[in-house]
Amino acid sequence: MRIVVVGAGAVGTCVAYRLARTGASVTLLGADPPERTLSAHSFAWVNPVDDGNADYWALTHEAQAAHRRLAAEIPDNGFHPAGNLHWTDSPEAATTLLEATASYRAKGWAAEQYTPRAARRLEPALRIPDDAGPVVHYPDDGYVVADRFLERLRAAGRRHGLRVRLDAPVAELAGDGVRLVSGERITADAVVCCAGRTTAGLLAGRGYGLPLAGPDDPGVLTRGLLVQTSPMPPGVSLGRVVHAPGLSIRPHHGRRLVLRCQQVDVRLPQDTGVAAAAVLARLPEVLPAAAGVTVEAAFAGVRPMPRDGRSIVGPVPGQDKLYVIVTHSGLTLGPLLGEIAAREVTGGGEHELAGAFRPGRFAPA
Repeated sequence: MRIVVVGAGAVGTCVAYRLARTGASVTLLGADPPERTLSAHSFAWVNPVDDGNADYWALTHEAQAAHRRLAAEIPDNGFHPAGNLHWTDSPEAATTLLEATASYRAKGWAAEQYTPRAARRLEPALRIPDDAGPVVHYPDDGYVVADRFLERLRAAGRRHGLRVRLDAPVAELAGDGVRLVSGERITADAVVCCAGRTTAGLLAGRGYGLPLAGPDDPGVLTRGLLVQTSPMPPGVSLGRVVHAPGLSIRPHHGRRLVLRCQQVDVRLPQDTGVAAAAVLARLPEVLPAAAGVTVEAAFAGVRPMPRDGRSIVGPVPGQDKLYVIVTHSGLTLGPLLGEIAAREVTGGGEHELAGAFRPGRFAPA
């Protein structure tokens, strides 16, 4: 079976790897160098999502196990199940945090409550005020070093015969394959489109309107800024994801950090340098020893967010040979979505977790 996977971000790379392991003849097409993809600049916090939707909880919860299965196959793939510390700065926010903690526990996801002093023993470099209130530790959360993850998966896929082309933007999804911007045609028995926001334009060419939230749609935060710092001083370390008031932090390779601030995200678009400086300015309040680090790189992008906030996974209605996956949290969900697509595209039957996320749940556009 010849399969083309369009989009070499986290989801497309996971899909291509899983399909190659089935023995299919798989070609992965990317429009940009890996370092320019949205996935390579993701905050990449890996956690289940308890937002009140049972189907989405089941999908994101199983994604945690899928990450561990993938890490067993590809050791040192950039996935770190190191935990997540979270605290707040107001009684109202603390109440919300503790309610969320109780809900996660009720669903069987570990959530430990610490005093600020006990939390500082976990991460001595952090400044957690004694009056911060409860600190919650989710020990089974994790993070992904995205560039390493993508590199390791491509290499593993190649060992199973995967062909990777990262300079091959797709212009058209055809009935028998794809046409590249260069004019080259690649024939296939099936096409899996994982091209993020550009998926909408590609599917429009096939007469299907993909319901993605726009960058300025009210009530939906699709814009995001990720800031990568220069290396921290020797002897200063951070071992896990941190959600502090006004700043989220995760470790990166080479003693670097990746930073995100939702309060800055909601003011995008603005000059990236100005926004990145505003994010970095918050860091010494949380991690005093990192006061001298600088902005090494900053990336502003628009997440591929379906209008209802849920992943889109499955065959495009009326298009027998075309399968689509569009989602935010691609680095969280990618390993599981790869497993789902590999089963369904190769004729292994419908996956039990995918039924609620079909593109056909939306009215035709």
